[in-house]
Amino acid sequence: MQRHPHRVSFHETVHEQRVMLLPGSRRAEERVAALLLDVSERLTKLGHSPSDFLLRMAPEEIGTLLGLNLETVSRIFSKFQKDALIEVNGDEVGIVSIEGLRAVVGR
Repeated sequence: MQRHPHRVSFHETVHEQRVMLLPGSRRAEERVAALLLDVSERLTKLGHSPSDFLLRMAPEEIGTLLGLNLETVSRIFSKFQKDALIEVNGDEVGIVSIEGLRAVVGR
């Protein structure tokens, strides 16, 4: 992962993620993958790395944003790491497989 990845805060993502809060709109894994892809795409547009960033959102905040509980968010992040889709070290996130995350979302 990069030494100085771009920081992404909870408040920066709220507006763009509102559609994910619609009940029944997506499975939990799809919501988390879509969040990570959205952050990646926005950073790319800003000229930053699409795959390495600081996600300044606690799991509780991610859960609130996506309509999920803390345990579900933690379980999905662990599963994505086990499936070699992402690497997580504290609040540093490295997307290992953008295509893998896209497959989870179905796009």
